[in-house]
Amino acid sequence: MAKLTVTRADFFASIQDMGRRQTQHMGLAQSGVADEHSFFRANYLVGNDLATPVIEIITGLFSITTDVPVTMALTGADMSATLNKIPLSPWQSFVLMPGKLLEINNSRGNGIYGYLAVKGGLEIDLCFNSAATVEREQLGGYQGRKLAVGDELTTILDRPLCPTLSTPPDQIPQFDRPLTLRIMPGYDHDSFPDEAKQMFLSSEYTVTTKIDRTGIRLEGPPIVWGQGDILSKPVALGVVQITNDGAPVVLLKERQTTGGYPMIGVVSRLDLFKLVQAFPGTPIYFALADPLRLRSELMRFYNFWGALDS
Repeated sequence: MAKLTVTRADFFASIQDMGRRQTQHMGLAQSGVADEHSFFRANYLVGNDLATPVIEIITGLFSITTDVPVTMALTGADMSATLNKIPLSPWQSFVLMPGKLLEINNSRGNGIYGYLAVKGGLEIDLCFNSAATVEREQLGGYQGRKLAVGDELTTILDRPLCPTLSTPPDQIPQFDRPLTLRIMPGYDHDSFPDEAKQMFLSSEYTVTTKIDRTGIRLEGPPIVWGQGDILSKPVALGVVQITNDGAPVVLLKERQTTGGYPMIGVVSRLDLFKLVQAFPGTPIYFALADPLRLRSELMRFYNFWGALDS
C-alpha cells in the first residue's frame, strides 16, 4: 500500500470516476471525468480496471510524492510534467519513487484536463456508488472537496510494478485545433425559427473563458429564440442551451439537473470529450447528425475499451 502526499494544488484537482447514475431525480449532479477517453487510457496504462477513480487535474499546477514505488500514468492535456525535474512524456506509464517529485505544470494550450492514474487505485469511500467529487455539494472524493497541499491518499492494494506501456502516437488526441461538434436535435429544436437554426449551423463560435465542470459558454452570432419563457425541464449531458442574450452554452458532467433555457441540440458524447479540452478562443462549429449513428459510434467506443479490459 502506497501513501501519496499532495505537495502542490494551486488550481483544481479532484478525485473522479465515471460519475453517479440514477441520482439526478434527487437533485444530485452526475459528475465524473470530463474526458472519458483520456480517463480510460490512463487506467489501461497502469493495468487498472478502467472505471478506477483517478486524479483529474484542471490546467496543471499540481505535484505529489510517494512513500513506496508506485506505477502511474498521466494522460489528457499536455501539462509539461516533470519527474524530479526531468521532462516526463505523457500518455505512458512510469514509476514514481520515494523521495522523487512528480510535478504537473501549466497546460501548454493543448488541452485543459489531465488524468493521473495510480496502479491499484485510490482508497476512496463511495457516495451513491461513485467516488466522483462535486465540491458545491460537498460530495464524494476526498472529504467532498478538491485536493489541497498536505492531503494524503492511499492505494487500495499492494501490486507489483508493471512494465512500461505507451500510447501509439496516432492514438494521442490533439486538442489545439478547430472542432466540429455533431449534434442531435434538442427538446426545443423545432420551436426555433428556421433562420435561427440556420444561423446556429452555419456560424463559427469560439470557446470563451466562462468554462468549468458545469458548462462551456460559446461566443458568436446570437441565436434568437423569440418564444418567451419556457418551463424548466431535465437537462442531458451535452445539451446546448441558448441563453437570453442568444449565446450557446454546452452543459457538462456537473450541470444542474433541470434548466429553463431553450435547448436547441445535444452534442455527441464522443465530441464532448474533445470540447472539454478546448482552450478559450478555439473555433467551434455545429453539424446535425443521425442520432442512431452517433449512438452506434458511442457503443463501439465503450465496447472497444471493454474489450481491452477483458
